[in-house]
Amino acid sequence: MSTIHVRRGVLASSLALALFAPYAVAQTSTTSSSNQQQNTSSTNQQQSTSSSNQQQNGPNAKELKAVIVTGSMIPRVEVEGPAPVFSVTGQQIKDQGFTTLWEYLDSLPQVGQQTSDPASWGSSSVNARSVNLRGIGPGFSLLMIDGHRVVDYPQPLNKQSNFQNYNNIPTGMIDHIEVLATGASSIYGSDAVAGVINVILKKNYQGDDLQITGGGATRGGRAYGDINFFGGKSGENWHVLYNLEKSNRTALWGMDRPYQDSVADAGYGSWSPASRMFGYQYDANSAVALSAQNASGQYITPPAGTCGKFTNSQLSHSYSVTTNGTQIAGVTDNGYYCSQPALFQNWVLTPGSRSNNGYVAGEYDFSNGIQVYGSAALYDTVGISNTQLNAYGTGEFYDQSTGQVINQAIRQLTASEIGPSNTHDREQNWNIQAGVRGTMFDSMFNWDLNLNSQQYIVREDYTGYDSNAMNNFFLGKQLGTTKDSNGNTIPIYAMNWQQWWNPITPQQYNQFAVFGTNTSSSWLDQVQFRVNGDLYKLPWVSSDSIGWAAVLEAAHNGFLLSPDPQSAFYNSANFQNPFGAYLTGGGTRQRYSFGNEFRVPLLDQVTWTISGRLDKYHDASRADVARTWATGLEYRPYDGLLLRGSYGTNFKAPDMQAIYLTGSSSPVGDYVDPLQCINAIKNGQANSTWCNLTQRPTSQYYTLYTNGSRLLQPQTGHSWTYGFVWQVPGVQGLSFSADYWHLGVDNSIEYLDAATVLTDEAGCLTGYQVNGSSSLSTYTAHVPGSAYCKMVTQMVTRNAAGQIVTENSGPINEASLYVSGIDSTLDYKLHTDDYGDFRASINYTDNLEYKQRVLASDELQNTRYNNVASRITWIGDWHKGDWDVSISGVRDGGMRAPNYGDCNTLPNGVQPSMINVQNGTESVATGICQVKVNGVNVTIPDTEYQGHTPVWITWNGSVGWQINHMTKLKLTVNNIFNRVSTIPYYAGGFEFVTTGQTGSEYNGREWFLTFDYKLD
Repeated sequence: MSTIHVRRGVLASSLALALFAPYAVAQTSTTSSSNQQQNTSSTNQQQSTSSSNQQQNGPNAKELKAVIVTGSMIPRVEVEGPAPVFSVTGQQIKDQGFTTLWEYLDSLPQVGQQTSDPASWGSSSVNARSVNLRGIGPGFSLLMIDGHRVVDYPQPLNKQSNFQNYNNIPTGMIDHIEVLATGASSIYGSDAVAGVINVILKKNYQGDDLQITGGGATRGGRAYGDINFFGGKSGENWHVLYNLEKSNRTALWGMDRPYQDSVADAGYGSWSPASRMFGYQYDANSAVALSAQNASGQYITPPAGTCGKFTNSQLSHSYSVTTNGTQIAGVTDNGYYCSQPALFQNWVLTPGSRSNNGYVAGEYDFSNGIQVYGSAALYDTVGISNTQLNAYGTGEFYDQSTGQVINQAIRQLTASEIGPSNTHDREQNWNIQAGVRGTMFDSMFNWDLNLNSQQYIVREDYTGYDSNAMNNFFLGKQLGTTKDSNGNTIPIYAMNWQQWWNPITPQQYNQFAVFGTNTSSSWLDQVQFRVNGDLYKLPWVSSDSIGWAAVLEAAHNGFLLSPDPQSAFYNSANFQNPFGAYLTGGGTRQRYSFGNEFRVPLLDQVTWTISGRLDKYHDASRADVARTWATGLEYRPYDGLLLRGSYGTNFKAPDMQAIYLTGSSSPVGDYVDPLQCINAIKNGQANSTWCNLTQRPTSQYYTLYTNGSRLLQPQTGHSWTYGFVWQVPGVQGLSFSADYWHLGVDNSIEYLDAATVLTDEAGCLTGYQVNGSSSLSTYTAHVPGSAYCKMVTQMVTRNAAGQIVTENSGPINEASLYVSGIDSTLDYKLHTDDYGDFRASINYTDNLEYKQRVLASDELQNTRYNNVASRITWIGDWHKGDWDVSISGVRDGGMRAPNYGDCNTLPNGVQPSMINVQNGTESVATGICQVKVNGVNVTIPDTEYQGHTPVWITWNGSVGWQINHMTKLKLTVNNIFNRVSTIPYYAGGFEFVTTGQTGSEYNGREWFLTFDYKLD
């Protein structure tokens, strides 16, 4: 830690510190007596704030300790630098009612929406949470602990890409966090494209403290308990800190919330004509629990009382409706079956977790000024999740016992039949570091040598089933083959209808149940040498010297995916897993990096910062050498005003998952086939089942292979910011800051998903693309015969009938994304002798642009309003004597509702199609809707739907009472007004809430009571 003698700009320094960390500063003035004894790490802004406050109170200049702030390697007093950095303490995170680091980060204005739903069908990494700074993707944000890069989560996000887990770092171990929401690759290298989140763990605490917290959701579920013990001891030249935390959060189940019905609770706009006429209980689209259909597709009526024997089952009457234009053309009675009125009651909406975490850190000072230090952390977590219970379908067969062809029989197993069948993700994450630091050249330079080793292991235990054994249980052994009415060869069975129409026991289920374990691991070993110090002083500058810092790094990291071999897709007849994927792959990477940074005071009021970094990669991709640089200016015309700006280039090395995934496979069913649809329309069959998913009679599965690519190159980017920090004249404690920011990513890695591959295959082969589900337009995305077309047509294989057998997808360097916006903060602090201390802060982010394109030939499209465009957070604190009160909130702006830009559904449930026109490479909606009447398109007097979801606002609050110098109680309430998202008119499917609004959810009000006892 270097010390700077400050002889000018004292007010500016103090102002910058105060504005840099409004939350942390307020904590200094409002902390209770027990918390005032807590010191923070050498990088904590509270130390600097304390020093600067002393400077203000004294008549002469004092010594201010310089600190290293995220975004720079050079210690400085003026913590506000050329780019805005936000800071908050771990205690303040708890005071606002957040039980995990991720919950708090997800509420920040700078964070975009989640890119995956941990409860969705087939989700991997259900126990992890990513952070999406600026909305450009989780992989573009860098997580660090104490300034060191964190190992990637072993399982891929969305089965594709690397990310880091923000859900397993205990809040009880956090001293404070720093958030830099702009590019910083010239300081930190790859991944720091959208910004950096630096978690600073507790270091210099004295004494022992025990915190016990309990609570849960008032609507039910999500019970929470946490025991946190932390403390520290010191000697003449040593210090040790230790922390143990045990927490338990129960899962939130679909049955815990009223809108657990996957069909009847959907938005009315999504109801089909049959649903409008008869209600969902009579609609064949409702979830099947138990059914059997004959050769003509009619349901075979279950024996009387059958449905009542099963939990979550009722007798339903199925109808299907055909339409001609805007009119109902006919109604077909499909018979009776057992349906599930609450399909998702056994799904986990929010996974539960059990965590046992430990952390120990220490320092030892030698008499020669050398200090050795080290720390070890273990995060041990069990995540609890579950999606749809096992279901079984027979396919077509001849039933010898009844003498008829069974087209399809479906059996949804129930929780009482299966017994406990949760998925458990058992995780262990080690983080061990050791280092030595000191000074050299007569204390002119500080140096720090750090060695760090991390490993992350996930063992995912789950229940599947052996479909062959299940076949034998319900159908018996195959008795031969025969032909159906279409000449297709089908198997012969003698179905056991007694077992089919009656519940089975868990013991019977165990006859075909199988259990699997997917194992994945990642590791990171890194060594880092840092040096910083003052070079010399420019003769025309009265105070600061030129600061310099350099870093030299070497790292080795890798991952390995080891799925249960039973669940390989090629062996799926014997083992069905609940994830719909078989992910394999593994690889390693070496990296060598060197970086420099200079901080140059050009004038007493002007400071220039410039940095550059070189990263050398050794892996199987085309990543080789990445060079990045950045520069920034700070101008302080007077003590109360800072004008600033920064520019930098950034990069992201190809994800290791994108490089090394090896033939991962998953089944795909219920899909639209553009090629077959185009051919059908050209032949006058506009209503082909290949064009409309809802008209498909049965699922026809093919295998989707997702492979990595060794042709990938680094993704490049740039960023700039400019703004100001201002202490409002005449009002002590009132400050305001505003910054414009811009981020761009080029050559971005984009996965060609199944739909894109099939659309481009059809366009490249035919020259057409499907408009809606019944008309064609010219395909212009790529030129037939181009290199891209040759590639994409080879990615799909078909049988003689033209049906898809396999499809390949994978990553390519294609996409571009440019985002920009404004961040602003208003902060006010007031001290009174009689009424205590007050603090209020408002933070606002407006995302002005979100322009993206998937392919280089596409036009940039501003999709800003497909996401939440603005977010405001606020907090107000009051402290007096033994009492602390806090009130905070989040406001998410509205966003485009489901079905925005499409046609309104007619009152009888008919869905018209929008007429589109081609504008270059973009298909543009005309706002004119049409339907087919006797095969002819007819325009109807309907308008484009332009609905928006309402804004989402939640309030949190807490009240703390310092009973005595050793004991404190705090009550915290999240979502005070118990708000739960409503279902948009055109929404349907799982969860039903508007997932694009990060704050909107189904948890409702939660409360927590914390007992804090200082042992000594």
